Amino acid sequence: MNSDAQGRTDGPDLPFRAFLDVPNEVTAPDFGLFRDTLNRHFYPARIDAHDRRATPRRPRISAVHLALTTIGYVQPGITASVVPGELPAYHVNVVLTGRVVSRSGDQEAVASPGVATVFGPGRHTALPRWDADAVQLSIKLSRTRVEEELSALLGRPVVRPIDFHLAFPVGDGPGRRWTAVLSALLQTVHLPADPVYGHHQELLERSLVTGLLLSQPHSYTEQLLAGTPPPVHHGALDRVVEEIERAPDRGYTVADLARLAGTSARSLQYAFRERYQVTPMQFVRQVRLDRAHDDLAQGAGTVADTAAYWGFTNPSRFARAYRDRFGEFPAATLAAARSRGRR
Repeated sequence: MNSDAQGRTDGPDLPFRAFLDVPNEVTAPDFGLFRDTLNRHFYPARIDAHDRRATPRRPRISAVHLALTTIGYVQPGITASVVPGELPAYHVNVVLTGRVVSRSGDQEAVASPGVATVFGPGRHTALPRWDADAVQLSIKLSRTRVEEELSALLGRPVVRPIDFHLAFPVGDGPGRRWTAVLSALLQTVHLPADPVYGHHQELLERSLVTGLLLSQPHSYTEQLLAGTPPPVHHGALDRVVEEIERAPDRGYTVADLARLAGTSARSLQYAFRERYQVTPMQFVRQVRLDRAHDDLAQGAGTVADTAAYWGFTNPSRFARAYRDRFGEFPAATLAAARSRGRR
């Protein structure tokens, strides 16, 4: 992938183009400005150019601060090192172009397209070599919210920082699915300031956190996966189902539902599969699809508005899921309803 003079990346596989419309805050080829801007958005760090006599070429920092995350599109324009030391938050770097040597405690990895890196509190953090042309999405995650999500997944408190494995493969499997959530989140950056869109944005942020905990190995992974989980009482499962059916538009995560049941996420997963043959989040999606179908069958609104209201941020995925469940596309349901109304 190549970058033009504005720092844009032209590769066809880049799912983050919407983020590039966020203004570049490094308005001059000034390494001091790059350093100060990066520190302002993320953490106090020692940031040094490997060649202090050189002038940075196309440095860029475009950052957004959301409810649970800070996300920056960052390119130093000169080979540099960044040493923040021990972090106060959890952090993921997703490399779009180039290479970044990364260290966390005694772990070292070379981040590149296809291999992200994950950092957390309690370990010394350093990027001893960030290539001049390397572009990273730098993602700061609220420590409190990450540990609260893990606590809900486990069904008990988290008393020590989460020690993530540093290298995070994102080219396929769980890592690729995690970057799909990240891409969906970035598409919301330019949406109108509307309560519905804001609600969906925070849901995607929380899904990003939960997905990281379930996708990337860490010091609690064995506890998340160990043994057969204890059964969920029928009353607790009924309580979860009633809440979903009462308010399916809420931004649930599996951790929320486990907390409501007073159990671990794995126990809840087993209970839903045993009773309904789906996961808790698949059940939520089915209920949302049913409500969307009910609305479209009344002939009101548009397909896009209905999908957005019920939490479907990707119109094409909504259409496919709708067709799989009801045997027709949502537009056909709406058209049939309006046709009946004109008779």
